Amino acid sequence: MAGETRHCEVPMRRLASFTVAITVLTCVSASPVIAASSRLDRNIVDRSIVDRLVFATPLHQFRTERSRAKRTHRWLITTTDGCSAPFVGSSGRSFNFRVACERHDLAYANYSALARLSLDVEWNSALRASVDDQFQRDLQELCAKRRHSERLRCDAWSVVFFHAVRISAGP
Repeated sequence: MAGETRHCEVPMRRLASFTVAITVLTCVSASPVIAASSRLDRNIVDRSIVDRLVFATPLHQFRTERSRAKRTHRWLITTTDGCSAPFVGSSGRSFNFRVACERHDLAYANYSALARLSLDVEWNSALRASVDDQFQRDLQELCAKRRHSERLRCDAWSVVFFHAVRISAGP
């Protein structure tokens, strides 16, 4: 009996792996954001640039618009790690959430930096919820473009990613 595998051990190992993945996701360091925020000049920073990129730019144009904005507004924090989901990453057989995660990273980095500098932004639960809701819409948009055979799995992954960011980040 000591060498046998019980029927519940494999699902429990999977659950433990998933729990570890979510836990590691919650420990993502914000140090690049803090370092980048010290470079901001209070006189040239414009919150509307971040608002436009996060909420008004169509997802398929985000990378182009982000690059254009960075050339014009040097203070804009554009560093990203894509989707910092351990073991899963930014993409899989039925999903590719990289661009949605890049936009989400830009929002968190810039809004929190602007708030730390008291530049017309309060990084609170309402703004965070708005950013996370946009992230969810982006994930759903990406899934809607997948083949029908992949869409259900993609939608399931989008729920996991959305709830991971809601659970792991603050305020």
